Amino acid sequence: MANGSRRKPKKTRPDPPDLPDGFDPAPGTLESGAFWDCVEAGADVVVAETVADVKLQESRWVDADLSGRRLTGLHCRDVVFEHCDLSGAVLDDAVLTRVTFTNCRLTGVVLSGAELTDVHISDSRADLANLRMARAKYLLIENTSLHAADFYEFAGTSCGLLGCDLAEAVFEDARLTDTDLHGSTVDDVRGALSLRGSRISSEQILPLGAALLAAVQIQVTNGPAT
Repeated sequence: MANGSRRKPKKTRPDPPDLPDGFDPAPGTLESGAFWDCVEAGADVVVAETVADVKLQESRWVDADLSGRRLTGLHCRDVVFEHCDLSGAVLDDAVLTRVTFTNCRLTGVVLSGAELTDVHISDSRADLANLRMARAKYLLIENTSLHAADFYEFAGTSCGLLGCDLAEAVFEDARLTDTDLHGSTVDDVRGALSLRGSRISSEQILPLGAALLAAVQIQVTNGPAT
């Protein structure tokens, strides 16, 4: 008898952006209230220090300079960022769906309160990134430095931080479900108890064990206190 209750294969990676076969050229300036649909932008696009209520969909941006910019009310769906500089950019409460960042500078980027669904960050630098109180589902960050990144009260489901530098990252009060940390540096992470249920590899046992001992204030000494 045929099995009528076959399970769908488990989703293990973010869905990629759904892009058109061709793009229109982007406007020369990104202005507040802009709606970009099916456009390709380059380094020549002018972006003001503060831009509000921007919506990008089914688009590609290469070599963007968004460093230090404040983009409030940003919504991106099916968008590719390549070789872009978002260091110090403030993207509070951004909504990103099926978005990729490849070879980007994200040092100090602020994504606090952001909603991240099917987001893939790879081969980038995101030291000191701020993801406080962000919510993520199928967020995959690969081969990216997240040194001292802030995941305070971050809520993540089916996420992966693979091959990343997580040394000194903050996970205090984070809520992680079905998370992979394979290949990542986990030395001196803060809030290690919030990583409960995560999957690691054997070489991560010792450094993460030290962080867990510190979290519960267990001291390793040569003998009893005198």
